[in-house]
Amino acid sequence: MKKLLFIICIAAFSIANCKGKEKSDDTTNIGLLAIAASLGSGITEIPFQIVAGDDTSVKCNKLITAHSGSSADVKHISESMNFYIKDARFYIHDVKLVNADGSTVDFTLTADNKWQTSKVALLDFEDKTGDCTGTTETNTSIKGTAPSGNYVGIQFKVGIPFDLNHLNSTTADAPLNNSAMFWAWASGYIFMKFDWLAKEGAGSSNSFHLGSVGCNGSGTSVLTTSCTYPNRPTITIKTSGSVSWNPTAKPVYFDVKNLVNGTNSNLSSSGKAYTCMAGNNGGMGGTTAADCKILLNNVGVNETDGTTASTQSAFYLKP
Repeated sequence: MKKLLFIICIAAFSIANCKGKEKSDDTTNIGLLAIAASLGSGITEIPFQIVAGDDTSVKCNKLITAHSGSSADVKHISESMNFYIKDARFYIHDVKLVNADGSTVDFTLTADNKWQTSKVALLDFEDKTGDCTGTTETNTSIKGTAPSGNYVGIQFKVGIPFDLNHLNSTTADAPLNNSAMFWAWASGYIFMKFDWLAKEGAGSSNSFHLGSVGCNGSGTSVLTTSCTYPNRPTITIKTSGSVSWNPTAKPVYFDVKNLVNGTNSNLSSSGKAYTCMAGNNGGMGGTTAADCKILLNNVGVNETDGTTASTQSAFYLKP
C-alpha cells in the first residue's frame, strides 16, 4: 500500500509540474497514473477452462481428443476413441488465492443473481448442443474481489456449503434454484455433474454426480443436521517451483481426461457404462462402489469417509 501511494504521489506531482513541458512528458505522466491504477485494481475475475489432456478446445457436441503418450493412441479418454461430453457443471465456494509462503487471501464472490451468490458460484461448460443436456448458456469464470499480489495458486471447495445445501431449491436464490443440480432436501445439491458418451459399438451413456451421502433429515419436518460422507473436497493447486500465477490471465484447468482416468466406457473393448451417483443418500453406485472410488479419488474425495483426499488430478494450473 505504501508503494502504491508513493507511485500515485509521484504521478500527481509530475502532472502538477508539467504544464510547461513537452507533450512527451504528458504521456509519461499518464503512464504513471495507469500503473498506479492497475496496482490498486486487484483481482476481479478468475477464468476456468475445461480441457482433456492436450485437447484445449473441449466443448459439447465435439469429438474429444486427448493425447495419451502414443501417436497411435491420440484420442483415448476412458479408453474411448469416440468420447463426447453430455454435461459438465460444478459448484465451488470458499475461494482463496495462495501466496508463495502458503498463506491465503480470500477471493470474495460478488452476487450477480444468476451464476453466483456471495457464498457460492456455479461453473457451467455444457451448452445444450447435440447430445449435451442443460441450457444454452455457459459460465466459465468466477467474479469477485481480492487484492493484487504475487500469487502462486488457488484454493477452493467443490460443492455447496452445508448451511446452504439443504434448502428448498424452488425458492432459493440463483444459482441454487437450478433443479438439474438438486436431489432432495435431505441429500441436497449435486456438487459436480459430469456425464459423457462413448460411442463405440452400441455406445455407453455414463454419469458421475457428486454430492453429500448419508444425510439425516427429510426436509421441513426433520431438518438435516449431518451427512456421513460430506464429499466436499478442498482443492489446492499451485504452480511448480512457486512460479507466479496471474489469476486473471491464466485459467484454472478442469481436466476431464484426468477426472475419468482409470475408467473404461468403451463397450467394444471390455468396457461398461458408469453410473456413479455419489450422493442422493447412496443412490446407484454410491460412495463405496468400486466405480465411484476411481472418480471420487480423481476429484480429491476420500471414499472411506467423504473427506478431502491427499491428492487429486482433475484440476491444475499453468504459470
